[in-house]
Amino acid sequence: MSSPRANRRCFEVKLTLIAAMDEARLLADERGIPWRLPRDVAHFRDYTHGKWLLLGRRTFEEMRGWFRDGHTPLVLTNQCGYEPKVGRAVASVPQAIALAEAAGVDELVVCGGAQVYAAALPFADEMVLTAIAHRFVVKSGAKYFPDTNANEWRETNVTNHAADAQNAWPMRVTVWLKK
Repeated sequence: MSSPRANRRCFEVKLTLIAAMDEARLLADERGIPWRLPRDVAHFRDYTHGKWLLLGRRTFEEMRGWFRDGHTPLVLTNQCGYEPKVGRAVASVPQAIALAEAAGVDELVVCGGAQVYAAALPFADEMVLTAIAHRFVVKSGAKYFPDTNANEWRETNVTNHAADAQNAWPMRVTVWLKK
């Protein structure tokens, strides 16, 4: 049987993972994202503007009211009969990619949560990752970005941001391309 990456070549849509995480790769806990960084929110909004998005059901529901004209959310869920008010439900990453491809979309952006990142990683072409220079204390429900194989990725662009009055922690935005 061939690997997901070998199967990935049959798709023409670029699959990009976008995420912010702390030094331990923490994405969120049971209360949600434990930081407030307006600079990263602006970066996220700018990057995803007008694009098709792939999200898990919980992430989708937490982002209610966030979607704008041009966004087409695809909600990855195993709940039979789930119908989002905006976008469409999908049962797998390949199904999401195929829908985006059939619509003539150039890029599908994976926005979380942790299980969706893990499912999409074998199909990914690019990652846009914000690394926050802090380790947050989590009491329960921690969700982490999946481990990646450094030999499979090439760093192509890095932008460092210092802490300031609105952004309590320094952060680095790195673009990674699949080798």
